[in-house]
Amino acid sequence: MPTSLIRAKYVITRVTGPDSARVITDGAVYQEDGVIREVGDYRDLRARHPDSEVLGSTRHLLMPGLVNDHDHVGFSAVQLGVPHLPLELSGLARFGARELDPYLEHLWGAVQMIESGTTAVQIMYTPGRGAAPIDPVTTDKVIRAYQDAGLRLAYAPNLQDQNSLVASPKGGEKEFAASLPPDVGKRFSDFMARSYVPLDEVLSLSEGLFKKYNGASGGRVIVNTAPTNVQRCSDDMIVGLKRLSHKYKTTSHIHLLETVYQKRFGHRIYGTSAVKHLQDIGFLGPDAVCGHTVWATDDDIAILKSTGASVCHNASSNFRLRSGIAPVHRFVQEGVRVAIGTDDMGLNDDKDMFQEMRLVLKLHRLPGVDFTPLTTFQVLEMATTNGAYCSGFGGKIGALEPGMRADMTLVDLSRLDQPYLNPDTPIVEALVQRARGVDVDTVIVDGEVLMKGRRLTTIDKKALLKDIHQALDRPLTERELERKALGHAVSPHLKAFYSKAMGDLGAPHSQYNSRG
Repeated sequence: MPTSLIRAKYVITRVTGPDSARVITDGAVYQEDGVIREVGDYRDLRARHPDSEVLGSTRHLLMPGLVNDHDHVGFSAVQLGVPHLPLELSGLARFGARELDPYLEHLWGAVQMIESGTTAVQIMYTPGRGAAPIDPVTTDKVIRAYQDAGLRLAYAPNLQDQNSLVASPKGGEKEFAASLPPDVGKRFSDFMARSYVPLDEVLSLSEGLFKKYNGASGGRVIVNTAPTNVQRCSDDMIVGLKRLSHKYKTTSHIHLLETVYQKRFGHRIYGTSAVKHLQDIGFLGPDAVCGHTVWATDDDIAILKSTGASVCHNASSNFRLRSGIAPVHRFVQEGVRVAIGTDDMGLNDDKDMFQEMRLVLKLHRLPGVDFTPLTTFQVLEMATTNGAYCSGFGGKIGALEPGMRADMTLVDLSRLDQPYLNPDTPIVEALVQRARGVDVDTVIVDGEVLMKGRRLTTIDKKALLKDIHQALDRPLTERELERKALGHAVSPHLKAFYSKAMGDLGAPHSQYNSRG
C-alpha cells in the first residue's frame, strides 16, 4: 500500500475551541493508502516507518486541507468582461460573456484552489440561463475536471424552476416581463423558459446524478442537492430535492437572504420570513446549509439554531456584489455552525481561502473594547471542520486524526516567522493572520500529492492556460450574440424594476460609524 510520512515544525491537527487547537511541535502524520493511521512525534513515527517517503521539513506547517464550501464557476467574471454589479444585475451582465468549455473552466478553478491550499470544494454548477438545468455532457465535464485534478468534490447542481433572474419586491419574472416592451418581453420570456423543465424530470435527472457519481473516485466525489434560492424554486422543488439529499444521506445547500430584495420578496410572497417559510415546509435541519444569509433577523437566527441548520459565509462575494455584511458574529454566538466559501468572487479575484479567512476575521468587529470578536481559531474551524460538515464530508476530512482521509496542506513558514515570530504567538494566530495562498508548498488529497514544492503533479498548467486563451480569444458565437443583445435590451428595464424597492433597511447587526 502507498504510504508516506508528512512532517512539519508544527502540525495543527484540529481546532478544539474558540482559543485552542491541538498542535504537535516537530510532529508528523503517517498515512497509508489515503487514510491517516498515526499522528505524533516525527522521530517516533520515523523510527517505526523507516521505509516511507518523507514529505515536509522543519520549515513547514502541516494543517488540514481547506474546504471551500460554496463555489460555482472556475473563471473570473472580470476576465470575461463582466462588471461586479449588484447581484440582481450581475446575472444579466453575464449574458454578454463568452462561454468556455466547462472542463477547461473548472480545471482552471481546481488549479487555483490547489495552489492556495484547498483540498475539497462544493461546486453548485448550472449550465447558465437559457440552457437545460442538468445536462449530462456538461455535468460530466465539470466533475471530470476535479477528478483529473485530484480535488475532493461535492457536486451540487444549482436548480430552479422560476424567477431565476428576477425577484424584486415588485414581483418576479412574469411581472417583470409584463413591464417590458412587448417584443422585448416575449424574447425575454422565451429565453428564460429554456431553463425550466417539469419538476418530475428535474428530480429524475438529479437522482440519476446520485446513482452515477455519488461516491465516485473512491469517495472523493459526492453529490448534494442545491435548490438555488427560495424565490427561484417552487416549494415542491425545494422539498423534492431535500428528500433526495435525505435519501442519499448528503446535504442540501440553498442560497438564502443574500440581498435585501430577496428578503422583501419573501415577505411579499409568503407573508413571513423566507427562513420561517423554509422551516414551515420542512427544509431546515442538520443537513441543510444556507448560503450567504446576509439579511437574517434575530428571529431567523433563532430558527436556524433550533433546527440545527448551518450557514455558509461568503464575505468577499457579499462585498463585491454589494449584498451586505452577514451577521456571522451573531451566528457564532448563538451556536449556528458557519462554513466559508469563495463563491467565485474572491477578494483578489481568486480562490484563496487564506485571504477569505482573514477577511472574515477582520470584517466582523464592532468599535470599542467591550466587543469580543471572532478568533483565529474559530475562523480556521470554519474553513476546515465546519466546511467538511457542510459539504457532506463531515467526519472524513477537516482534521488530521487517525481514521480520517489524508487531506493535508503543507505551508512554507518562510514568510510567517521571518525575520522573527515571538515564540508566545500561537501558530494558529500566525497562520490565519499572515498566510496567503502563495505560501502553500504541498497539497495532498487521499494521500495523493497534487502539488509539491509549488509544482502541480496532476495538471499541466502551462498547456491549460494556452487552451483557455485559444478557446476564448475568438469572435462571439451566434448564441453568445443573441444573449448579449437580449442583455442590452433588458438591462435598463431591469435596473428600473429594482429601483427604489429597498425600503426601510431596519437596524443593522453591525455598527461602524455615525453621522451625528
